[in-house]
Amino acid sequence: MQYKPWMDFITPDDIPNDDLRNVEAFAKYETALALMLYCPGMTISVPTLRFSKAKRRYIESQYDGRKFTLNRLAVECEYTQRYVYKILQEFRENKKSNPTPTLP
Repeated sequence: MQYKPWMDFITPDDIPNDDLRNVEAFAKYETALALMLYCPGMTISVPTLRFSKAKRRYIESQYDGRKFTLNRLAVECEYTQRYVYKILQEFRENKKSNPTPTLP
């Protein structure tokens, strides 16, 4: 949206709903304002499992074969031990079916 003189009169009191007030509280006023100006009428949802891909990569890179490490990763990533084991099992299966090419 292009700047218009009336925008100088926007204040934090103009935030219209609780969702945007939460954005303001956790991110900052400018972020809430940008959403109001550039995304009017848009519904934005934040997935519950928003970091699952990053956690999966972390688990795959950190696991060293020890049960202690499996337990530590489960606690750090807020997953169950069983779910961490499942991630590692899928990783091993994918690695077997898609081996890294070697140079001649």
